[in-house]
Amino acid sequence: MLESVLSDLKVVDVTSMIAGPTMARFFAELGANVIHVEPPRGDDGRNSGSAYLGREAPIFSASNRSKRGMVVDIKQHEGQRILRRLARDADLFVQNSPPGVMEKYGLGYEDLSRINPALVYVSISAWGAAGPLAASPGYDVLFQGFVGTMRKPSEDLPPHFNGSYGADPTAPMLAAFAAMVALRRRDRTGVGAHVQTSLLEATMDNIATRLVLADAETEIASASPGRALGGLGAFRCLDGDYAVICAWTDAQFQKLCQLADLAHIADEPKYCGREGRIEDGIALNEVLDNWTSTLGRTELVAHLRSEGIPCAPVRGGGMRELIEDPQIQANGLITAIDHPTKGLMWFTSPAYTIDGERAAIRPAPMLGQHTDEVLREHGLSPGEIADLRSGGVVA
Repeated sequence: MLESVLSDLKVVDVTSMIAGPTMARFFAELGANVIHVEPPRGDDGRNSGSAYLGREAPIFSASNRSKRGMVVDIKQHEGQRILRRLARDADLFVQNSPPGVMEKYGLGYEDLSRINPALVYVSISAWGAAGPLAASPGYDVLFQGFVGTMRKPSEDLPPHFNGSYGADPTAPMLAAFAAMVALRRRDRTGVGAHVQTSLLEATMDNIATRLVLADAETEIASASPGRALGGLGAFRCLDGDYAVICAWTDAQFQKLCQLADLAHIADEPKYCGREGRIEDGIALNEVLDNWTSTLGRTELVAHLRSEGIPCAPVRGGGMRELIEDPQIQANGLITAIDHPTKGLMWFTSPAYTIDGERAAIRPAPMLGQHTDEVLREHGLSPGEIADLRSGGVVA
């Protein structure tokens, strides 16, 4: 069972929103004892989009599934003592506060490594640990502009955000990979480590194949979905829907032109190479758009796929349409679970298999659902827990 692979690991998760919680969620889904610690009001992800008492926003539902949850006010000295108690025998401590915040509470890497030298401490920040923006707040959309992944649909329209997050899903993968490397080293040496990454680093990594520059050369952006390339783009269909076509190779483009009854384009020497198709990309795609708009989306996609040309429907991003897709179903990419207050809920499945097995998932914890349970496991008596609750330290 994959849910027990990491059952010997204990993770203290003091994070909020998406990147930090998602990194800890990877470990939870593989059986690690992940304790998600929230402030009394709940983390920002829980409160993003719906009432949080007894419910949670989709951000929280997705990022904190398969964990246990407790409420601790780390702004109080007693709350800080509880966190240090949890960290004493933890394998991972994950936090995504701005640099300096956890240190202010005596919960930084140096503080906790003194009481647990084997601890792997993970910090996920917005702008990185240093530099003029280190203490500034940061969200995924900011980095799309900062590193240049936002695109202008035309000269007359402003740049627009990408249709999905880039930094928020990538940063946790980088952090989890680095944390596993640190754990592997710790198993050999007995010494923990401070793992750091950021939303900025994740965004840069996402476009690493485009950020290559030889100093002696003029910078030329490579062909990508953000640039005009003949045969690549979202094309109109007869029914008003769109389909993405990616005739990337020379052979694919030639075949596409033949199917579209555009032999004169297919025979043009200029378009036998990608450079010419970039130069005239807008004009080529306008001609192709005239052809695709004579076919319904389902017909177009099926026709191009049968001829070996990469193509996919452009969907609205909703879960219900994806649930019914045969490719999604065949690979088990969506999982249904019962939620204590929302009933049946559908989630994306863990995005990997090991020996053909995909990990099972559980709902995210209710606010403070496991506070007493975790405190008892760490040696606190019912009376001590009651005193902490009456003092507003836990909930």
